[in-house]
Amino acid sequence: MKKFILPLLLVSVALVSCGPTTSSSSLISSSSSSSSSGSSLSSSSSSSSSSSSSSSSSSSSSSSLTDNTTLDFYALNDFHGAVAYNQSNKEPGINRLATYFDQRETANPGGTVILSAGDMWQGSADSNITHGALVTDCMNAMNFDAMEIGNHEFDWTDTYIYANEQRANFPFLGANIINIATDQIADFAQPYTMIERQGIHIGILGIIGDSLESSILPSAIANYEFKSSASYAIAAATALRQEGANIVIALNHNGTIDDTILPYVNAVFNGHSHTLQNEVIDGVPEMQALYNGRAVSHVSLIYNKTDDTVMLGTHEVVQNLMSLNLTEASDVQAIYDSYKPMIDPIKNEVVGTLTSEMSEQQLGTMAVESMLEFGATYDAKVAFHNTGGIRATLPAGTVTYGMIYTALPFDNDLIICSVTGSQLKDWLSNSGNFVYGANRYTSKFTDGTSIVNTTIYKIITINYLSENASYPHDVANQINTHALVRDLVRQKFLDLGTVNPTDYN
Repeated sequence: MKKFILPLLLVSVALVSCGPTTSSSSLISSSSSSSSSGSSLSSSSSSSSSSSSSSSSSSSSSSSLTDNTTLDFYALNDFHGAVAYNQSNKEPGINRLATYFDQRETANPGGTVILSAGDMWQGSADSNITHGALVTDCMNAMNFDAMEIGNHEFDWTDTYIYANEQRANFPFLGANIINIATDQIADFAQPYTMIERQGIHIGILGIIGDSLESSILPSAIANYEFKSSASYAIAAATALRQEGANIVIALNHNGTIDDTILPYVNAVFNGHSHTLQNEVIDGVPEMQALYNGRAVSHVSLIYNKTDDTVMLGTHEVVQNLMSLNLTEASDVQAIYDSYKPMIDPIKNEVVGTLTSEMSEQQLGTMAVESMLEFGATYDAKVAFHNTGGIRATLPAGTVTYGMIYTALPFDNDLIICSVTGSQLKDWLSNSGNFVYGANRYTSKFTDGTSIVNTTIYKIITINYLSENASYPHDVANQINTHALVRDLVRQKFLDLGTVNPTDYN
């Protein structure tokens, strides 16, 4: 693999010497000077804004229209392994998404670019059982051009980032993902890549949010840090311009991007926050398309070869995928089918029945109750699970293990910790967790006895919390049970058969 080095010296040079892309004047509609967003399909005027990739100040309107080339950029973000078609959740699945992208490529042959802003793998039985290999193989067949690494790509440690990087025929990006030991970019990532469409050089850089290490299991991210996204993005954009990029695209795994980056790029595709973003800031479209493949971001840029200028055409978030009557792409379906002997016996196991839909709150209560029942063999008195670890509701009717997998996708080991009563009260004071066995408001156990500050108690939790310095305990004597909460919830359903969610209010 080609190694990239973006030392801080280059960052400084980028900021001082090269400066931002020079913007061309004129051809800016009202949509380019104000944000635009909505809950439905929306787009800007095809001539809403423009920016130059060189120091030329000539307006593209003075050039022959035959010099204009339209390039279409499509991006997914936070797909989370949603490969299966799920009509009730408005998730088209990967086979139909492949058909959508095929159609887009047919509509603009040689002028289409397909991208990902990260968090593609983690989140379903289909993807988790295969540790992302299924999704990566499908992305290969779908002709993805680049992917920014998201925080959840680290959930299975860098072992599977390396494994999937070897499978992928497109680059993994992450300009500010830095190996602490070497102070250089992680060697499974590149800061940027350059592709070509119809003789136009397109630079694509990738960054991740500066503080997103805190959203990752500490032991999984221990060798890496996410440094200043702005500095590294500007350095990458500057390097791309120096290498001849006519257009620069930023893939940003964060809900927003630092505004100082915008003068250096022509479009931004965000991720991580699972929101709908379709706005233009200082002439630069900033996009995000929900999650789980429910929508696709689309930006078209019009490049004029004579003037070396870029105009913003359409910018939209396509949300009507479920109504497009998309068929399943046979090549991607064949890939998916090839993994089903590995996936289906686990995913399709029927574990019980729900009398009504089970909310995330109710499922979280079931989870910590099941944890405490399991932890009782270790004399655990209280169970803790973070609220963010519950990712979906469970529908009424038949419940499969695959549904539980989607709701509880994280492979966090259950840990037995010893804490003083005072430390236990610190744990209880954090409102971001499900708790069972004690009352966070009264500092008493559920049997009414008081928590004594100097007494040593045992609790059960997930390693996502036990590895966090905000949760004090006797680290030296903790016990890793290697059990997973979703397996305990599975067993609870098997034991009960029929579950009434109101029992967990």
